[in-house]
Amino acid sequence: MEDILTFLDSLFGIEADELETVHVLSRTVVIYIVGIALVRIGNKRFVEKMTAFDFILSIIIGSLLSRAITRSDLFFKLILATLLLILIHWVFSILSVKFTRFGNLIKGAEKIVVEDGEIKWEALKSSHLSEQDLIQSLRLNTNSGDITKVKIARLERNGDISFVLKKEQK
Repeated sequence: MEDILTFLDSLFGIEADELETVHVLSRTVVIYIVGIALVRIGNKRFVEKMTAFDFILSIIIGSLLSRAITRSDLFFKLILATLLLILIHWVFSILSVKFTRFGNLIKGAEKIVVEDGEIKWEALKSSHLSEQDLIQSLRLNTNSGDITKVKIARLERNGDISFVLKKEQK
């Protein structure tokens, strides 16, 4: 057992006062693999369209894991802290599914920004979107810039605007 601990210390610099190049390189490989595993545990949401809830977590995880590479004294503690954050995120995600109000608090709520071809100016304003932003999204998502053709448009929790067009009259 003593030999294994000595080997790990020489490879990762667990007890080192100052990290050598080999320590940083070996930690980089381990943190990369651990990072992939933790994101897989946390779900694929990290790499899809993110809500603020997911985005903030990804920033914190990146910060913690980068410190685990460069800080000799905190290697395992930072990996554990990252795992704890993933687990908290997982629990919050479950609570968000079970309790709509909690989900809206953590992830935000969608807002209707167009209804029956009419722009909901207060919703647009409170979302910090301009009419140009709305029309651009309409063009990109529907190949039309005609707001009057929109039955309903929602600013979704992830920041995208979704559009349901009116049925065309024949």
